[in-house]
Amino acid sequence: MSKRALGRAVLILGAVQLVESLAIALPISFFPNYVIGLGASVASVGLFTSSFMIAYAILSPKMGAFVDQYGRKQIMMIGIFSDVILGILTGLVPNWKWLLVIRVLNGAVSSGAMLASETMLIDLVTPQQRGEAAGFIMSMNMIGRNLGPMFGGSIQWFVLSRGYSELTSYRVPYFVDSLLAAVALVMIYLFIKEPEKRSGVGKGQMGGELPKIPWTRQLKVMFLNSFISGVSVGFIIPIMVLFYTDRFNMDPVAIGTIISVSGFIGLFASYIAGRFSDKVGRKPLIAFGNYTSRIAGLFLPFTGTITQAGIVVSIRSLGFNVSMPAFRALRADIVPPEVRGRMFGLFGTAFTAGNVLAPIAATWIYDTYRFTVFDVAGIQVPGYGIPFFINAILGILTTTMVMLFIDEPTAETQAPQFSEA
Repeated sequence: MSKRALGRAVLILGAVQLVESLAIALPISFFPNYVIGLGASVASVGLFTSSFMIAYAILSPKMGAFVDQYGRKQIMMIGIFSDVILGILTGLVPNWKWLLVIRVLNGAVSSGAMLASETMLIDLVTPQQRGEAAGFIMSMNMIGRNLGPMFGGSIQWFVLSRGYSELTSYRVPYFVDSLLAAVALVMIYLFIKEPEKRSGVGKGQMGGELPKIPWTRQLKVMFLNSFISGVSVGFIIPIMVLFYTDRFNMDPVAIGTIISVSGFIGLFASYIAGRFSDKVGRKPLIAFGNYTSRIAGLFLPFTGTITQAGIVVSIRSLGFNVSMPAFRALRADIVPPEVRGRMFGLFGTAFTAGNVLAPIAATWIYDTYRFTVFDVAGIQVPGYGIPFFINAILGILTTTMVMLFIDEPTAETQAPQFSEA
């Protein structure tokens, strides 16, 4: 593979990531209405999202073991094929009970597909390209996630405008979702070839004993960082809309515009930052991106205008997307290839656990103190800023742990693409 350009297989994985993320984000704009239309209560809508995430978190380590033992491509294809079937069933379910069952199954198979995809990406690129590849994949994922809700909403509106019932208009996009997943499956089958392992447990060896995970200090710090990263995402997402509404009395269109613009700013940063981390090292980009993002989060509650808030949120998004490709590359540099699937699964479990638990705490704290103002050394501190402050402080502490306790591997000590003889 050329050192200057990503190989065809990685470009195909990027296209698959774009298609898959587009399919995942496609129902976001109407999913709660679909759940209610199937007979569930408004209060139970969150259960359908949580059930997916909990299944993902619980089964990620086991799926990671399958990825290590039976091969990346095989597990990825099984996961995406299951997505095709479950997407069709999601559009056909007769009631909310069946939808809940399918959401749990979907979370389980999605963990296998996503872990296999990330692990294969690391297998396919040289250590000197990991930052660039991670940034590229993140960019493709963000494009799909930003375009998906608009695409899905357009399909739903088109079906409704043709005279079909509202419930039917919510069902049809899931068939499009499955079609997109089928396209991704065909692309993987035709264009992706898995590198053969040259040692360790062979692909497809039923019952073969997998190597033990070496729980070094560095892996423990990364595991904790993954959990805190999940907390950070979960802490902010549910209260961001409430903050914009309470602070600036903004309508949904204006809120969506700020979120989308800040997201696209981060999109362009990911690839550039990832490539830059291959040249200057991972930790400088992690430090710059994370500290910038967290400090911006501290200032957000003190913004006085919508313009100021938009600028701060964009800086926060920019910092996050500068750090993430470098962090993923550093993780790949440290995790041995023979346990890569399992470790990535455990990281995914830690992240998802934080992401599930944090919204509960964040919304409670926000609601409790949203109308309270504290006088701190003569500075008026709004109570609705407390979740932002907690989030920023946790992020600063864990970033500092990464900087102090993780040694960036040299070219000679980086984990190889896959097991060597």
